[in-house]
Order: sequence, then C-alpha cells, then structure tokens
Amino acid sequence: MRIVRSAGALVWRLRPEANPIAGTSLPAQRQDIEVLIVHRPRYDDWSWPKGKREPGEAIPATAVREVEEETGVPIRLGAPLTVQRYRLGSGVTKEVYYWVGFPDVPAETLRARPLAPPAPSKEIDKCQWVGARKAMRLLTRRGDRRLLEELLTRLADHTLVTRTVAVLRHAKATKRSHWEGGEMTRPLSRRGSSQVLRLIPALSALGINQIITSPWRRCVATVAPYATLSGTPLKTEASFTEDAYREDPVQMRAVIRGILSESQLDAPAAPLAICVHRPTIPGIIGELAPLTPNHLGRLLPQADPYLKTAGMLLVHIADYPEPRVVDLEVFRLDP
Repeated sequence: MRIVRSAGALVWRLRPEANPIAGTSLPAQRQDIEVLIVHRPRYDDWSWPKGKREPGEAIPATAVREVEEETGVPIRLGAPLTVQRYRLGSGVTKEVYYWVGFPDVPAETLRARPLAPPAPSKEIDKCQWVGARKAMRLLTRRGDRRLLEELLTRLADHTLVTRTVAVLRHAKATKRSHWEGGEMTRPLSRRGSSQVLRLIPALSALGINQIITSPWRRCVATVAPYATLSGTPLKTEASFTEDAYREDPVQMRAVIRGILSESQLDAPAAPLAICVHRPTIPGIIGELAPLTPNHLGRLLPQADPYLKTAGMLLVHIADYPEPRVVDLEVFRLDP
C-alpha cells in the first residue's frame, strides 16, 4: 500500500470584538474566534488550507508552507489535530496531518523559512476569515466539519491555546571510537550535519524563538544553524551535559520542572527548544509524567534510545487554569 502525505492547519484568531477570559488572551466562547478557510474552484468547495508534502520535507514544514501559499498568511503550529485518512484507489491511501495554526508568528522564525509563492488561482481562488458558525455551513467535506468541531472542543476545554516545548536529541555525532578528543568536543558526523539542515524548517514551523542547549559541541551544532538564520538567542545550560546529569540529575530536573511550569498566559508566544543528550532524556520524561494525563502517557518514550538522533518530543502545554500537558508528538526526520 502506498501512502501519500499532505498537511495543513486550522488557523484561528480572536475577533476584534471578542471578550477573552479575564487576565488572558484565551477565547471564552466560540463566537470569539474566526477561522481561515479556502475555496478550490476545481471542486467548487470550501476546505482547510493544505497540500502535498514535497520530497524530504518535514511534515510540519509542509503544513506552514501550504497554508502560506494558499492564504498568504504565515503561521506557526500548535497542538496536533486528528489525522484524516482515506483511500484514493489503486492501493493508495492519503494521510492529511492537521495542527492548530496561529497567525502570530515571531518575526525571527520567518527568517529561517524559504519564501512561499502564492498558489495559482486555478487551485485556490478565495480565502476568508469567517466565524465558526459560518465555517460549519460553508465547509463541504464532513471530515473538515469534524475537524472544526474538534477545534471548538479545544476552545471549550481551554486547550486551544498552547505553548510548545520541543525536546530535541542532538543530531548524529561522530562515533566515540573515531574521535580522539574529549566528549565535550565530539562533533557531528556528516549525516548529522545533513540532519541539522533538515531540522531548520521544522523548528521554524513550530515558531521556536527560544533555545536552551547543552554546551557540548554536538548539541550546540545541532541548533546553531537555526539560531543563526533566525536570530534566536541560544542559551547554554551546564546541567544538560551527560557528565552533569550523571553526577547530579536533580539539578537538570529542576531546570526542566521550571520550564514546564512557567505559565505564559500574559506573554507573547515563546515556543522553546531544548537540545540534550540521549542519557539525559529519562530525567525529562520523569518531569513530564506528573503533568501528563493517563491517555497520553503511552506516548512518552520509555525505552532507550528514547528518541532517534535529531528527533523531537513535542510537548504541548495549556497554561489555563494551570500548566498541564495536553498533547505529545514524537517527531523524526523521514528518510
């Protein structure tokens, strides 16, 4: 069976006349938001912006590229929504990945993205911001209406607005047996350098504008290209090294605990990436577990090596009424 993958987003914004929950920017009711939909003249239908993944493209990067091409609106991704699957015939299955989309993209993250040329008018001839009720009437496919219902359920549950913490295992390093220097200076391999370049659009798609990393060379090298392109500050944290974690895991866990519990309800979006070593990942998972509901707990990596090189555990945290994990994704670079 051949699988064709596409991606898109349900992009929403507050209406100008909205009355958010006191002390927050969270919508209080469905009448407070508008969503972004597109019209396809070929099918004469209204749908969510989406499109096919390009070869070698990270699927989150597909989502933000397609949304911008079809609507002209740059976005960052929040929590994932239900993957849509259907048969195209001839043994081909189509999978469409969707996320909650935010149009408040930190300016620095856009510097790390290629330009997105507008879609031809024969593919998309209209895009509109509409209220949820009107969108429910206009959306042609039942699956698209179900996605809108899912978005509105998140609004009611106060899980529509989330912050992302991306736990990133450094890219492939030179083998220990092939390196005569110390562990802290062991560099990335050629494969690792290739992985780093492919990570850049994925980090931009998430809107990453904060980075904390182990100061060891292979971790810094994993995130430095994105930091340089985007202008994102890169902070090193000594407790994230393998040696520091081995000697005193409590210190690193305290730093992680602070990151997870730091509410951002009153601040602009600040998605964060932390770049670490494989042996330290169990400590991070240990801090995530108490904040993660049982139905998501199975998504926490449990077995060594936890994440593939250049892989990420994407943690989506809702801060209202108190910080809690509402979604988890395991991201890895496709071959």
